Amino acid sequence: MAILCGSDLSAASIEALAISIALATRRGDTEVVVLHVVDPAGLENGAIDQQFAMQKAALEAIVAKQSNPGRLELRAEVRVGPPDQTLAGTAETEGCDLVVIAAASTAGGSLIQLGTTAQRVVALTTVPVILVRDPAPWLAFARGERTLRVLLGIDDSPLCELGIQWIKALRAIGSVDVVLGAIYYPDDACARYGLEFNSLLDVDPELEKLIARDLLRRFGEGGHGALVARAKRGLGRIGDHLLELARDEQVDAIIVGTTQKTGLGRLGSVSSVIVHDAPQSVICVPPGAAISATSLPTMRTALVATDLSSFANRAAPYACAVVPADGTVHVLYVASEDLEFDEADTTRQLERLVPPSTGRRVVTHIVRADDPAVAIAQTAARMAVDVICIASHGRSGITRALVGSVADKLLRATRLPVLVLRPS
Repeated sequence: MAILCGSDLSAASIEALAISIALATRRGDTEVVVLHVVDPAGLENGAIDQQFAMQKAALEAIVAKQSNPGRLELRAEVRVGPPDQTLAGTAETEGCDLVVIAAASTAGGSLIQLGTTAQRVVALTTVPVILVRDPAPWLAFARGERTLRVLLGIDDSPLCELGIQWIKALRAIGSVDVVLGAIYYPDDACARYGLEFNSLLDVDPELEKLIARDLLRRFGEGGHGALVARAKRGLGRIGDHLLELARDEQVDAIIVGTTQKTGLGRLGSVSSVIVHDAPQSVICVPPGAAISATSLPTMRTALVATDLSSFANRAAPYACAVVPADGTVHVLYVASEDLEFDEADTTRQLERLVPPSTGRRVVTHIVRADDPAVAIAQTAARMAVDVICIASHGRSGITRALVGSVADKLLRATRLPVLVLRPS
């Protein structure tokens, strides 16, 4: 793979080129493509040709002066067209897996003006982009002189997983301290974990402990550098809170997913705020980025939900099959608020669903609730399980419409993978 460096011939873009060369050398790449775009808007044909010749000579002179400690090929390219579309298109046609551009420039007619071309490039490309604001940390990191410190905003979107895999790949080639940040709203977070909600303003230590635990589990292990989780209570825009967290944690860069909404290709609200306002460098990972997974998810704990019917109990062996021999199986029985039953006897029945011979650790839970799907989702979240196993009675038609399906509701209520056992 190769890095594409956008250049407007300014001092800022020369620094971006130095970062591109250092990163490419660190990664063991063979090529860096250096692109300058001549914008034809307002220029006559003769003027376009003149600008092309002059700027090509200037770009080649800049490239020739760069220190190249490895065996990189530095290829200078000058193209004519709309700057944002040309840069995004070149990244794809050249097979580049990373774009590096200066986030701001003082050069007249800059290719990479903050809030203009840079933001449009991020909104258009399917390749991750580093918008460089302070080049010093990147250069020192790429040369192995210091640890890079990055804030990764964690949410439940697929884009977040792309960001995790991207930063893990970076940690494989150098030391990167990662701050995992989550902006939570107390009422929603308490509902997720099944905790009592008290106040939108007061910090709940138990709630933040659960969120921090799940942030670390979501990221997993691997790579060089420290890993810390920070849960921050939200009162306003998520983007603003992430900027505050980045300032408090003194990070060098913020990594965000770019939703690239349809229509005019506009950025999502969170990424737009960060691209506009962050004083740090910003790493933008688009939804179409081809990022290989550097780690696989682990399934060490499973939750079995059962009503103790013979069919529902069949989900327990599947839970044992999913988790390893030294794993844990949580077995949950949800009873309505007014149901009278022998809890001790029910606990014994739940324990017998996973025979001791399997070697799995068994933890039983009895929860009273009128909505089984929500209770299952909340228990799974509190217990930090990796997968939920449940049997569906397979109702259809008018029966399903009247009675409802716990399995279907659970799929909407949980953020975890769900293994649904269907009747034969």
